[in-house]
Amino acid sequence: MGREAYQASMEQRVRDLSLQIDSVRSRLMDSPNDRLKMELAGQLGVLENRRDMVREKLEALSDEPDGTWDDLRAEVEDEWDALVQDFEERVASLA
Repeated sequence: MGREAYQASMEQRVRDLSLQIDSVRSRLMDSPNDRLKMELAGQLGVLENRRDMVREKLEALSDEPDGTWDDLRAEVEDEWDALVQDFEERVASLA
């Protein structure tokens, strides 16, 4: 997969995850359990920060020369995989 296609694909995946996070946040607001709201709000904040870090690295990919592009792409993939796993473990059951 070429650089532009990869970036477009990853950007779409980040947008999809953002929608899932928003869905959880929306459902969370309807919960009568204040303790659960506080706990999950914190977890969502952590996930959003990690998502933003992935997004920043994706933006940096476009400026990387070919030699370092592959290394940075591997970092993005590792961070993305960890982010998705973390999301699934923390909150996906509420999405």
